[in-house]
Amino acid sequence: MTRYGLDQELTRTEGRPNEVPIHLLALLRVKPVISGPEYATRLREVIQEALRVCKRVDFAEDDVPVDSLPDWFLSVTDGTPDTPDANSPESIGKSRYLAARENEAWEAEEWIYCFDPDLRAWSWWDVTEDDRGNVSLWVDTKGEGHVPCEELWWAVYVAGAESVEPLTLQYSSEWAAQASIGT
Repeated sequence: MTRYGLDQELTRTEGRPNEVPIHLLALLRVKPVISGPEYATRLREVIQEALRVCKRVDFAEDDVPVDSLPDWFLSVTDGTPDTPDANSPESIGKSRYLAARENEAWEAEEWIYCFDPDLRAWSWWDVTEDDRGNVSLWVDTKGEGHVPCEELWWAVYVAGAESVEPLTLQYSSEWAAQASIGT
């Protein structure tokens, strides 16, 4: 089992990783519209379920089920008939995503296919909060500063982000100095 296996990644969504990270981790700094811990819980929840789906399915098949994704997440895709409140974290995040990323909203099926382990260039590491109250999402990109990860941006925003700073590489010691949240 390697740090890039689904089992290891899934374990990291549950709480602070016990393993030692690589020297450079990718960082997305997030300003959420809700509390940092609540935001981190929502983000961990949706990524965790996406990884669980990955473990159960064969992406070569035509249909990948999305009904186990959180209802709040499905409500801003085509996953449920319920329309979320315009002031809900996911609705605000969707609006911010559309404005910031200049993209269309994702459909749940399209989004989950991007989690195919053979296609994804990043793996989950952790969510922390720095001493200034910023939420930091850490992902392992194997030291690469630019990787395709639009599906990650979608999840980050619809979990309740008001704004997200561009992806940067940071020394893993910065991650180690911050407390994990949303566990």
